[in-house]
Amino acid sequence: MRRFLLCVAAGAAFAVAGCGQAAAPKVASAGGTPSAAAAGDARTAYVDGMRDWVRCLRKHGVQASDPDSKGSVEFPGDKAKLKTDPTFTAAQEACKDKLPPMPADLEDHPSLSPQQIEQRKRYARCMQQHGAPDFPDPGADGNYPDSQWDQTSAGARRATRACASIIGAPTDGTGQG
Repeated sequence: MRRFLLCVAAGAAFAVAGCGQAAAPKVASAGGTPSAAAAGDARTAYVDGMRDWVRCLRKHGVQASDPDSKGSVEFPGDKAKLKTDPTFTAAQEACKDKLPPMPADLEDHPSLSPQQIEQRKRYARCMQQHGAPDFPDPGADGNYPDSQWDQTSAGARRATRACASIIGAPTDGTGQG
């Protein structure tokens, strides 16, 4: 969820944090469940991957903070304007292969009201109907599954503009996305 919001803020409304990357593989312990060491290794690998992603973004002219201990990255300035920034869009496209999958233990899945769940379903339908057919449907709990969708396509940018009002995302009225 945190990655989805980062994505909505930075690249779609940010369509960006490679929203919805595939979940990191889990390593089972002798008991058949992911071990604490494996979870720690996955988190370390994720943070290291986020550092590589930030280095790539910076190489392409985008200012971004160093990832924190959970891999979170901040972008200075008006986040709503990132979606119209051609430098950010180009950097996001150039660096998308460096964006690592988020480990499940870092995913933030808030409890949502029935109204919020319906809002997310409407948003997903809108995105799919307005140019982003690969935008994920939310699960029964309203949270988005780990999946990949092309946030940099013209269709995704068009859909983001068309659907922003459903989630209350700011638009700048330029018709850019």
